[in-house]
Amino acid sequence: MSGRFVVHNYGHGGAGITLSWGCAAKVKELVQKRIAVSHDTEVAVLGAGVMGMTAATLLLGLGLNVTIYSDRNPVETTSFKAGGHWAVSVIAYAGKEQELKDILKTSYLTFKNSIGQGFGVSERPNFTPKPSPNLDVVQQLVPGLLPPRVPLSRMPFEGHTKPGFRYQTLLVEPPIFLPRLESDLRAHGVTFVHRKFVSKSDVFTSLTQKIIVNCTGLGAKTLWNDSKMMPIKGQLAMLPAQPNLQYLYGQDGYMFPRADHVVIGGTFEENVDNELFDKTVCKGLVQHIAALFGKAVPRPMPDIHIHHPRNAAMVNPAMPVRV
Repeated sequence: MSGRFVVHNYGHGGAGITLSWGCAAKVKELVQKRIAVSHDTEVAVLGAGVMGMTAATLLLGLGLNVTIYSDRNPVETTSFKAGGHWAVSVIAYAGKEQELKDILKTSYLTFKNSIGQGFGVSERPNFTPKPSPNLDVVQQLVPGLLPPRVPLSRMPFEGHTKPGFRYQTLLVEPPIFLPRLESDLRAHGVTFVHRKFVSKSDVFTSLTQKIIVNCTGLGAKTLWNDSKMMPIKGQLAMLPAQPNLQYLYGQDGYMFPRADHVVIGGTFEENVDNELFDKTVCKGLVQHIAALFGKAVPRPMPDIHIHHPRNAAMVNPAMPVRV
């Protein structure tokens, strides 16, 4: 609609939390250029997940009156259910290398600088039986941002006899991070409005703000008629927390130790847009990890497992994306 300025901030694959602060900085740059000419003072952010709330946080720095519209509370969003491992996954960036470099650097440093400040961010060792393309791509694009991986002659765990690698990365715990963002935003005068929009025209006719930041994620498929948006369902198993477990494990299933749960993942189910969990699938994820540590009988990896070879072209950001 004439006179509206829309910034789209969605479609971040399995790396929404990872890229959030960097993408928010890009949103801020675009909006800053706009208001230098338009002198608008209000902005509407659509979506109360990690992309919407980080964008809203940085837009406050421009002195704007920010309102977040969402049909879900932050604790009900997909972001709140995420694992929180800082790594790049399901990202197509051909021709956008410099942009991704900037986003990665800004996001990582913002998260790292927030360690110890109540945002649920910590540095953790990440052990892998084989190189992690999701972390190696960060090293390739932004050398020195992460410590170099360390080759191991043997993985230091029960049930493991083969070589592996130790990376150093971040764990961002959504059950801590998202409520902190919400609390800070409310404290700074941001209004959260419960609202479900049914179409792009509904957005334009309902809102008075001239600047709109669309962070609706999968919802953008219908809301903005985005035929390129492909849903990918990822199921996780949540086990009781183990305070003494401090390392991450990945690349053959994954395991993240958070304050609320030990998160075991995951699946990669293309074109599945429901959020229902399957107990049998989740039990299978746990059994797979248990077998790696010699605690269960090994079973064939199902083809919906995120680390099944058939999914490599999508999960590995260095490989060409299937079409």
